[in-house]
Amino acid sequence: MKQLLLSFLSFVILNQVSAQCTGMGSINYQQWNNITGGNISNLTSNANYPNNPSLTGTRTTFEMPANIGNNMGIRMNGYLCVPTTGTYYFWIAADNAGELWLSSTSLPVNKVRIAYTSKATKYRQWNASASQKSVGIALVAGVKYYVEALMKETTGSDNLSVGWSKPGQSTSAPSEIIPGSSLSTQLVTDAEAPSVPANLSADFITTSSFVLKWNASTDNVGVTGYDIYRNGVKINSSTLTYTSYSVTGLAANTMYNMTVRAKDAAGNESTSAVFPVTTISSIAASESFSVRTVIDRQRMPHDLVYGPDNNIWYTERFGGTVSFVNPATGSKRIVLTLGSKMVRVGGQDGLMGLALHPEFNTGKPFVYIAYTYQSLSATVRRMRIERYTYDAFTQTLIEPVTILENIPGSNDHNSARLAIGPDVKLYFSVGDMGAGQYDNISRANNAQNLSILEGKILRLNTELEAGSWIPADNPFTSGGQPTAVYSLGHRNPQGLVWGNVNGVNILYSTEHGPFSDDEVNVIESGRNFGWPQVAGYCDGNYNGRNIGGFNVVSEQVNCETLNAKEPLRSIYPAVNPPSGGDNMLWPSMAPSGTEFYGSAAIPGWQNSVLVAMLKAGTITRYQLSNDGLQIISDTINYFRGMGRFRDVVVSTDGTKIYVATDSSGSTSGPTGNVTTTPANPGCILEFTFNSGAFRQFVQTTPVDNRVKEEKKDKTIDIYPNPATNFIVVYNYSTEAGRIIELFDVKGRRVKQQAANGLATRMETSELPAGMYVLRITAASGTVLRTEKLIINR
Repeated sequence: MKQLLLSFLSFVILNQVSAQCTGMGSINYQQWNNITGGNISNLTSNANYPNNPSLTGTRTTFEMPANIGNNMGIRMNGYLCVPTTGTYYFWIAADNAGELWLSSTSLPVNKVRIAYTSKATKYRQWNASASQKSVGIALVAGVKYYVEALMKETTGSDNLSVGWSKPGQSTSAPSEIIPGSSLSTQLVTDAEAPSVPANLSADFITTSSFVLKWNASTDNVGVTGYDIYRNGVKINSSTLTYTSYSVTGLAANTMYNMTVRAKDAAGNESTSAVFPVTTISSIAASESFSVRTVIDRQRMPHDLVYGPDNNIWYTERFGGTVSFVNPATGSKRIVLTLGSKMVRVGGQDGLMGLALHPEFNTGKPFVYIAYTYQSLSATVRRMRIERYTYDAFTQTLIEPVTILENIPGSNDHNSARLAIGPDVKLYFSVGDMGAGQYDNISRANNAQNLSILEGKILRLNTELEAGSWIPADNPFTSGGQPTAVYSLGHRNPQGLVWGNVNGVNILYSTEHGPFSDDEVNVIESGRNFGWPQVAGYCDGNYNGRNIGGFNVVSEQVNCETLNAKEPLRSIYPAVNPPSGGDNMLWPSMAPSGTEFYGSAAIPGWQNSVLVAMLKAGTITRYQLSNDGLQIISDTINYFRGMGRFRDVVVSTDGTKIYVATDSSGSTSGPTGNVTTTPANPGCILEFTFNSGAFRQFVQTTPVDNRVKEEKKDKTIDIYPNPATNFIVVYNYSTEAGRIIELFDVKGRRVKQQAANGLATRMETSELPAGMYVLRITAASGTVLRTEKLIINR
């Protein structure tokens, strides 16, 4: 059922709405006589099923006449074409038993059972058992879906009826028997193009070539072949009749946009989505960093900003101070002490967010902060955003101006990150206040309530405009006036940063999941990110669970209803997330402050998102695709065991990475073990890239040492990276036949084993320290994941 719903959702998301279906008006039926028993299995196991029915015909509605015989079975089958795109509910009534099956495509092989009754119902009796009704299913107008209903009768008054409710109609009972205008006995129509070539992949990637592969297309009149396009130009001389093609004559370390076009005998064509492939470079960096402490013994350093004055500005959440420190000398200057203006009772309150105006050095020396200023109870706070002016003569912040206050606050999930965008607007993250958990178990979750600022990202002016701090072009209004809300449906977005990828400005955010499913998101104006009705991907792994005080019935349906935007990455989307116990044992990493790395100073790092991980005790680098909208290969965790990392910034030249560490709290040690006393408490650490550390790849076996650009398979995670004695490969799909391989930098296979269940442990203790390439392959031979793995000693 999960796969069917995901397929339907993908149709809606891609907005693949075609013309009205042709050949509508009726549905097939077949009848098998002289079969005893009252179960569907008595029909489907009979030797005459499905090819030798006793009687065949068609019906103009999805219903058989009542009381037509005894000891017989019925199948009604054909194609369903809905009149409008949206969510449909289906019901089946039958005597003695009935089943309703629906495919996510026109192919019967993809059908799944969506409703059934194992006991006799009366004619059009829809509520004898809950199983007679399907869940909400997203369908697209103009697309034909295979549909099938089965009925098995013993003696008595038999019946078989299938009804539905269409988008916007009541879901308590069917609005009608499905009419013939939405049913068809045949699929064939020469106007149909082949199915889109899917699952493009690249294999045997070298510096100058690769093999492109794809899944075969299907067509009602038959696929006649394929054409291959590189950067929009056809490169095959004659039509291909197979599903792979060698692409040669390429440049090293270069990205090529590949598409495959399928053709049929009627002259119809369909084109795949663009698939980017990057050839490998003959040089790979052996990443090495030196580390030193810039400053220590700070009172919970929270937000870092690498200032235009080449100082590191930061807030101390416990101390209520804003300071800057010279990263070369460690000399600190406190420029603001909030004192009694700040309230810190306990939990996650205090002074948090910090941002500097982009024209700080050229006439607008403004500094923006966010802090809790009022405590209403043990769990309820109020937050304020203020703007100060930096006085360079006295080296202090003066002239405070309140931008926004009465922002909901809590002892939990305040988030409170500030970032200034290329539009010179101020963006601010507000968590859901920990609603539905721990001390806030009874607190209402307002992440979906546009009238309350909880669980939102806000957008504000950096200066008063027309007397207002709220931009006139914000996406939401109340009473005709714009509100501060920019996006909604957030849980605890602790990272917020703008990046520019090939000329496109993108707002990235990282967010804590409930028990698993931490998120890396691209934030867009007016978008809903699903919480608490969705956690992580729209994959249904929280169906039947209560998260954030909300009972989730179907994440998939919720995603469609909310038009929720899925994350770039859901970190550890566990099939069966935990529900309690030690949170240090949950499959999560607790992402906090986030930085965009746009420099070319460290080879292979340009266009990466760096995330400070609290629980994992690492800086995790997520390499982005060329459009910045996908996370691709080379996801590596750095600096493990050196602290509980709260925030991260990068120097202007891109060679130094600065990390703020918490003064206290639980985190992972150097080997991944749990420690309640983190290393380097209350520090700002400097990690400097050792630029001379390079080594050659030896091109002995090109397929084995490649690191390709690819869209990440959402069903896989690898942890830890860097590793010491072992890695664990999480196979969330539990797909059988997956192979895990490890190659050294010379392309030699040094480890290989089959994935076994949800988590497979691969020992690495006998391998020397260095860089390796990890590859995970499906049973079909498709490469699912290729990325660099670092082994430390």
